[in-house]
Amino acid sequence: MQSNISVAVVQHQPGDMDQIEANLQYIEQTITDEGENGNELVVFPEMGITSFFRHEPGGYERYWRYATVKLDGPELARVISATKAAQLYAIVGFAERAEITGVIYNSAALIGPDGILGVTRKVHLPGLEKLYYTPSDSISVIETPLGRIGIAICYDVMFPEYFRALSDQDADIIVFCSSTWKGGAKGGVGIEHVKRDYWSALPLVTAIQNQAFVVACNACGHLDMGSQAGTWERLGLSQVVAPTGVVKATAGDSDAETIRAVLDAEDLITARTSYRFLTDRLL
Repeated sequence: MQSNISVAVVQHQPGDMDQIEANLQYIEQTITDEGENGNELVVFPEMGITSFFRHEPGGYERYWRYATVKLDGPELARVISATKAAQLYAIVGFAERAEITGVIYNSAALIGPDGILGVTRKVHLPGLEKLYYTPSDSISVIETPLGRIGIAICYDVMFPEYFRALSDQDADIIVFCSSTWKGGAKGGVGIEHVKRDYWSALPLVTAIQNQAFVVACNACGHLDMGSQAGTWERLGLSQVVAPTGVVKATAGDSDAETIRAVLDAEDLITARTSYRFLTDRLL
């Protein structure tokens, strides 16, 4: 891992599936701004380019036709151009149109000045997402000049075996790319009155158990999920946590804000020599 990495976590409310152009312009401008601020890694929420589906009659076909992007399409090409101009790396989420007609992945790409370094596709699909996305069957770490980066997309963070797979591949940094909902009457899976507590704890627990930095980016605000689902509210609470358990930056649960931190490789040494989790585990 690089000695020190300046990261920016962009907690905001992405526009809906009809606002891809506005979402791209926001991402491009944010990358430019964060490059000027000296940041080297900028993380955006799940589905930040395309947004989610609308659950309503004909919703799948409309989503497939008008709100999915190809890996070699113009949308990601624009993000590549922005990262090249800013000389940094960015993680962006989007609905990926697969080569097989009708198949959609919930994806996040790690993009840098030289193009797409890797793509992660969501493995675990909650609730309505099972009707729209195809799950991935692989978990992998992406090799970058900054270090070895693993991405977990939203619901994937609820499954410890996912992080074990990233840890087994020597991840230095684990990124949560999320659009976690408040639960209950406010949308998505989960119990509303307890979800905030365990979502707040997950980055800390993940960082300590896997002895890696956790950069957790969650969206905020509301989204119209269609006539058969209603309007859902996101949870926010983005964080950056060191493997030592030090919380380096936090965001609130409602408003758009960008939090920033420096990831110091010395924290990896301190954590991994204080507890030998990576070598002591038996299974």
